[in-house]
Amino acid sequence: MKTVKILTLRPTQFSVGMLEVDEKIKEVSEYSKKKLKKFINEKPVPVVRGPDDRLYVVDRHHFLCVCYHLGINKVPVDIVADHRKAKMNFVQFWRWMGKTRNSYLFCQFGQGPRKEYYLPRDIRGLADDPYRSLAWFVRKSGGFENSEKNFAEFTWANFFRGKKLLDKEGMAGFEKALLKAVELAQSPAARKLPGYGKLNLTEKAEVKAEAKRRVKRARKPIVEI
Repeated sequence: MKTVKILTLRPTQFSVGMLEVDEKIKEVSEYSKKKLKKFINEKPVPVVRGPDDRLYVVDRHHFLCVCYHLGINKVPVDIVADHRKAKMNFVQFWRWMGKTRNSYLFCQFGQGPRKEYYLPRDIRGLADDPYRSLAWFVRKSGGFENSEKNFAEFTWANFFRGKKLLDKEGMAGFEKALLKAVELAQSPAARKLPGYGKLNLTEKAEVKAEAKRRVKRARKPIVEI
């Protein structure tokens, strides 16, 4: 499997959820060297090789942010499509990327699509979308199921953004926003979103308890290694 430097990989989205990144850093920081190596090798980053010979990240932007923060310089990649020999110009390539759902050109404010040339050159330029973190916490708490649909959590992020859950108290009110988001994830308004599924009363209580636990953990500072 090909291994490449993280900073040579080109993002295909504008933002990530930084609270999600922080949470994963805390988890991975506790790994032994052996477990860390296994963690990296078991998660090859899917990429598309463009007609310009650059590698464009299809998924796992959060994973790359975690690795970079932990001082990992190289990661294995899985080339899912290679366009080096294709007679494709810039416009055609990005049209293909959009059509095949291999890029997400909406910014951290949920606005777009933006032009491809505004994408950051590497993962250091990714912006923070708090609503993307909110969606991840809801899913990890059990509010909705994981979906194989590309950019499913961005769809949920925009749903929660439309409810303006963070507008009143900002990030200081993240826990309240999360508990409200859990309720909204079970509402009829969310039934068409990827991974939607109804829970019974006991399950809803368990999800809220897990959401609170995760927020408390997220508030703890990251231990530098």
